[in-house]
Amino acid sequence: MSSRIEFEEKTEEGKNLFDNLVVDNVRKAYLAGWGAAVYTNDFIHNEFNTVTELTDKLITKGEEAEKKTRKTVSKEATTKQKTLKKRTKRLEKEADKRVASLLHTINIPTRSDIDKLNNRVARLSKQLDELNKAA
Repeated sequence: MSSRIEFEEKTEEGKNLFDNLVVDNVRKAYLAGWGAAVYTNDFIHNEFNTVTELTDKLITKGEEAEKKTRKTVSKEATTKQKTLKKRTKRLEKEADKRVASLLHTINIPTRSDIDKLNNRVARLSKQLDELNKAA
């Protein structure tokens, strides 16, 4: 069950108050638009002698805005790139730690473990060769 509010208050012309408010607001919006157009036209004619002068001024303002925007975007992009690099390095280190932990848990040697064993075998081979020469 919904209730509906109706504006039945009559004005002198016989139209209801709501219709008059809508028409009045639409008229004000229309007049504001015309006022803005006339104001802009007057401003342009008072500030600039030729259309070329206006165009040059608009281009200059556009170029200034473009430079400012590019600078801001570039600065933001650089900041985001630095943050991304830091996070990537941190994630890589964490991934390496977890993989090494997993390999250790399932008894699979890491590259470091194999390198240590290779060095140890090389030292023992050298000692064995020295003992064979002495004998």
